Amino acid sequence: MTEPKGRFENYLESLHPEDLPRLMHKFEHYHMLLSSANRQVNLVSRSIPAERFWIQHFLDSLLILECLDFADKTLLDFGSGGGLPGIPIKLVVPSCSLTMLDSVQKKTRILQEFVEALALGKTMVETSRLEDYAFVARRPSFDFVVCRAVALEERYVAPLRRLLKPSGMAVFYKAQKLDDLESLKHEVLWETNDPDLGQRCFIGIRHRDLMMR
Repeated sequence: MTEPKGRFENYLESLHPEDLPRLMHKFEHYHMLLSSANRQVNLVSRSIPAERFWIQHFLDSLLILECLDFADKTLLDFGSGGGLPGIPIKLVVPSCSLTMLDSVQKKTRILQEFVEALALGKTMVETSRLEDYAFVARRPSFDFVVCRAVALEERYVAPLRRLLKPSGMAVFYKAQKLDDLESLKHEVLWETNDPDLGQRCFIGIRHRDLMMR
């Protein structure tokens, strides 16, 4: 067992000790799928070796569970890429309803293959820009929109507000720079200085605050 995988397994055990073998099997399958597909389509940075996916992508995706409970909630993963953070969250919190949104069709085609291979229930994949998806008829409204690798541009603010339920929240994975959030009222939900990931924090913007000042 490599050190990154060992650290991830220890963290997963802290979340769900009773279900660890099943969950690790699922994550091993996902790791294999992501590593293989990434050689064909640039889903995640190729500068990160596959053995680091356990920390840089899987553990990092799950840190949001330190501050939010997604059980039985509707979740939009905006700019999902290789299914991050949506798929790790879904594997650990299977009761959530997940929609993964990306504008690049070759990525969403692979995401759909991941959904089928991992037998993820209540999971949808959508190929669209956020600005267009916000106006799709009969689409769901969401309790949470999570953004791991997307900066909050002004053009996203109104669509995010439209996509969220009145009680909903957009949540951004951040390091130290918060320049893109300065024009909006926001709150730090949780932060840490991780030995492998460095500074990590989760910034929440509530539905009512998604208005440019």
